[in-house]
Amino acid sequence: MLRAVTIIAMLCATARAETRGVVRAEILPLSLTASGDTPLFGDRVDRAISIYNRVASARGESQIDTSDVSVSETLYIVAPGIEADAGHYLFRMEVPIGFANDMRSYGLGLYPLGLQTAVARDVVLYGSAGGSASWLDRNGSGDRGGLVTARAAVGARISRRFLAEVGYSAFAFGGSVNTSKLDDMTINASTPLPEPSSVITAGSARNLVDVSLGLSF
Repeated sequence: MLRAVTIIAMLCATARAETRGVVRAEILPLSLTASGDTPLFGDRVDRAISIYNRVASARGESQIDTSDVSVSETLYIVAPGIEADAGHYLFRMEVPIGFANDMRSYGLGLYPLGLQTAVARDVVLYGSAGGSASWLDRNGSGDRGGLVTARAAVGARISRRFLAEVGYSAFAFGGSVNTSKLDDMTINASTPLPEPSSVITAGSARNLVDVSLGLSF
């Protein structure tokens, strides 16, 4: 990946690219449905539900399903980065930082495929494709996870300073798991059962849409 970024930077420099800083404020409704097929998290989802329901059944308590460990959050993202363009070509790299009710994300976004064109004196339309990978962490100790998205975007740069953008994530997956709580359910079946979402929340989704506003400088 680093080599690809270096090659792109060299091509932009050769073509006398314009480089500028950008920052976006994005709202992403994050709705990830848990299943045993969730990449990286599927086995732990199945394990957590199986252990929980076995203990709950023995105690006569309510059982759970995948909806109890799915992710349903609105992620508010601030994404500072840089853009480089050479003619109609556009490249963007950014560092998205996300906040939700009980989770945080910190990552890297790369959009190596991009095109732009001026449609008026002060308006440039653009489209880009790439994705991001983020470290995902919930409030409290012991929770670790991640979030991966494959994202395309279309937007407009107005008066060289203002950005308005709509993003489309064809596929996204991620989650967070507390391994110690998961192991404790296995070892200490006599202890009170924790909230399922405090042990694991994970899932995948398609066709997520986000909106963002930003500035370039």
